[in-house]
Amino acid sequence: MSAIRWRWPCATAAWLVALLAPLSSFAQSDARPAPEQSAPGPSAPAEAASASPRSQAIEVPVSEAVRQKALLHFEKGFALLNEGAWSPGLSELLLSRKLFPTRIATYNAAVALRKLQRYDEALDMFETYLRDFPVSAEEREEAMRQIAELRTLVGTIELVGAETGAVISIDGQDRGQYPPIRPVRVPAGNHMLRVFKEGYDPFVTRVDVAGGQTKNVPVTLRRLERYGSLRVIESSGKPVSVSVDGIVVGKAPWTGILSVGDHAVTLRGEGKLGTQPASASVKSQSLTTLSLLAEELDAVLHVEPVPIGASVWINSVNVGDGVWIGRLKQGTHRVEVRANGYLADAQSVTLRKGDRQKLRMSLDRDEDAEVWSKPPKLTLDATASFLIAPTFGGDLASGCGKACESSSGLGALGMIHGGYEFGSGFGVGLEAGGIFAVQSLERRTASVVPVGASAPSAGTANDALRLGGFLVGATAGYHFGERFPALFRIGAGALIGEVRDERAGTFELLRTPVAMEGEQVQTTFDAAPQVDFPWAAYIYLDPEVRVGLRLSERFELSAGMKLLLLFALRKPTWDGTKAISAGVDGIATYPAESVMGDFALMVAPGASLRYTF
Repeated sequence: MSAIRWRWPCATAAWLVALLAPLSSFAQSDARPAPEQSAPGPSAPAEAASASPRSQAIEVPVSEAVRQKALLHFEKGFALLNEGAWSPGLSELLLSRKLFPTRIATYNAAVALRKLQRYDEALDMFETYLRDFPVSAEEREEAMRQIAELRTLVGTIELVGAETGAVISIDGQDRGQYPPIRPVRVPAGNHMLRVFKEGYDPFVTRVDVAGGQTKNVPVTLRRLERYGSLRVIESSGKPVSVSVDGIVVGKAPWTGILSVGDHAVTLRGEGKLGTQPASASVKSQSLTTLSLLAEELDAVLHVEPVPIGASVWINSVNVGDGVWIGRLKQGTHRVEVRANGYLADAQSVTLRKGDRQKLRMSLDRDEDAEVWSKPPKLTLDATASFLIAPTFGGDLASGCGKACESSSGLGALGMIHGGYEFGSGFGVGLEAGGIFAVQSLERRTASVVPVGASAPSAGTANDALRLGGFLVGATAGYHFGERFPALFRIGAGALIGEVRDERAGTFELLRTPVAMEGEQVQTTFDAAPQVDFPWAAYIYLDPEVRVGLRLSERFELSAGMKLLLLFALRKPTWDGTKAISAGVDGIATYPAESVMGDFALMVAPGASLRYTF
């Protein structure tokens, strides 16, 4: 925003002329401003455009007394704007405009409204500025730039289907009757819309509007089934309007038909005249009379609840849902905010004469509230994992010494999980899958026992192991999160399978073979490859953690890590009766060795796709 502009070369001259001869410059209705000069002024927020308040005398020809009053409010408002007091400065400028709308008061009011982020009102005010007053080409260009920027920050609510004459309220502010004469424009964001007509249930909803968007809102007003009558009077006879549940319904005395229950009633008159919110209880088919005394209310309170639809209570009176702005007496007031699914919050606010306080009250979510409980659902997910096993264990691993080479077990694990998930996120289910893993050992210490020999024949053996089997079990877990859900789950069950062991080796001969002349004597023999398929039975536990991405309402993709812990019920063991050729030693057999241990640990990183029914 550019520096604040002055009509005169310096501020002192401007104020001197304003004080001594303020009325001479607008004695004619077509009076125009003199060329402006720039002077340093306060800085502005980066998001605001280059508009700044302008100091000019009021230009509309009016009576002396009214001009003096209008000028007083204008000067006070302009001075406040220069101090950065945008809210009280705006109030003075609007009062000056109410007395006599002038070009310069209109422009400065538009600037203040934009500073206060009341973008819809700022847009209306800039449009009024161009429509109602003659401006220079430079001023028009600047105002048009403001209008173009504000239109990107303002949306429009278009009501459809409401009853003719129904009163429209947005964020507690009266926006006229249906059908509206002008577009109902609001700043981009979330707003509380309320539509009321006597004899009908009020229509209340929240509306999200983007900048530049026109949001159609179908409105259905239903006739009251249970209702009573309310009569509101101002006990001293002052001319005031009656507001019920934040909607202006008429002038006092007023009688109307309302739904059964408690209603918040306020009276508003000229200036600060009015009443604090009072509660009126309407009974079925009965007339309730409420007598209130209007008085000067010296302070203004603006309550902004979060979430936006929370109900606001002022001194134990429910004044409605969403933003509330109203006048109160000076002194201490109790403000309470309540919303379904949130913990209520209450604060005491002390207002002094002339105060304008804004109170933002954010509620903490009540995690135990029923509203946050999600409905139970059935789930089905498929997981594919890469399997890593440091060792299969057993007697084979024990015989793998320094000269032995042992690879890590590698393979794959596939699982299908079906479950029932409660609204809290806890779930139970069943799982089934298959496992495949291979591992090799080379030059491990081994022996064979020749038939009829009293001692074994020592040597080394090579084993190629392949584990295959099926898993079935039950699971329990906790699933939470929306956009990026997480899952903690543990399963327990049984693994039934077999381990294929293809074995070959080299061993010492116990008997010395007869050698022909010139031949080298053989002292070892090579055992031909032999295969065995011992079966295995293990109890397993498979804790896992996963983090995912929700693709849609029903599909979720995740990645994670599973540990597979195996506890032997029956260790797979080599069949000690399988015979092999042992050269001159005849026939030999391998001892009955376990090819997997009592315990095995496997790590399974992988991906999963979940479907929710």
